[in-house]
Amino acid sequence: MKKFEFSLAHMRDYRERLLDEEKGKLLRLRGEQNAIEQHIFRLENEFSQTSFDMQRAQAKGTTIIEIRQFSAQLDNIRMQIQELEAALKKAVERVEKQTGVVLAANQEVSKLDKLFERQLEDYRYMANKAEEDRVDEFVAQNLIRAAVGE
Repeated sequence: MKKFEFSLAHMRDYRERLLDEEKGKLLRLRGEQNAIEQHIFRLENEFSQTSFDMQRAQAKGTTIIEIRQFSAQLDNIRMQIQELEAALKKAVERVEKQTGVVLAANQEVSKLDKLFERQLEDYRYMANKAEEDRVDEFVAQNLIRAAVGE
């Protein structure tokens, strides 16, 4: 009997390559999301530090110009955080969408894997059946030889 060959092997390889590409995209998108989250975290820390510096300067006694500078700096940080939060929201949406694409691609590969297993099982069944038939034929020939030889 000929060697087992999965009839959709090329399709399965193609789907696996697509899955790998989609996983790569997902990793890049998650990296972008993490970078935005880290930038927001740094800005929040900068905001806290600037606010603390402003309070300390006020407690020591400072000029109105310095207080306005602190206020402008805090406003600037707030705006940057708001912009980054909007970008983070979009990044999260892209990650969720790409996760769905990866899941769908993974399902396609899984379907082909199951089909491979079924075809392999059928092949093994047919190979066993062929072997049984060959053994039966051999036994029948030996019985015929033995009967003729009597």
